[in-house]
Amino acid sequence: MFLMIQFVITGFKNFFAHGFHMYPIFIVVIVGCIIQIIKVIIDLIRYKRFYMGHIFASGGFPSFHSGLASSVTMLVRLEYGFGSVFFAVAFAFSVLFAYDAMNLRYETGQHAHYINDLRLELGTILQKKEK
Repeated sequence: MFLMIQFVITGFKNFFAHGFHMYPIFIVVIVGCIIQIIKVIIDLIRYKRFYMGHIFASGGFPSFHSGLASSVTMLVRLEYGFGSVFFAVAFAFSVLFAYDAMNLRYETGQHAHYINDLRLELGTILQKKEK
């Protein structure tokens, strides 16, 4: 156990000793964490409640998947340039993620609307049968 703690401490010392060099994977992880924290802040402002579950939950706005995809795209652009094939592939996947996330949220909203309508109709049918 002590060796593991010492290994982690040494890793952090080396990480900060190199001028806080941000490796690409750290940037992606930091972006993901920021997105999840923003969800909690939005809940706090909108609903006046603190719901810690959004840190680990998927769905909602901002989109975790779209945020990670766009951060990877930006990293590819910074590393290989705007005209590279790598950037074109990363950009295409980012647009695909954003498009799918947008449409999935729209369709989910539509299904929720129809389910609520069915629930209300079923409630009125059941009330009529009770009378």
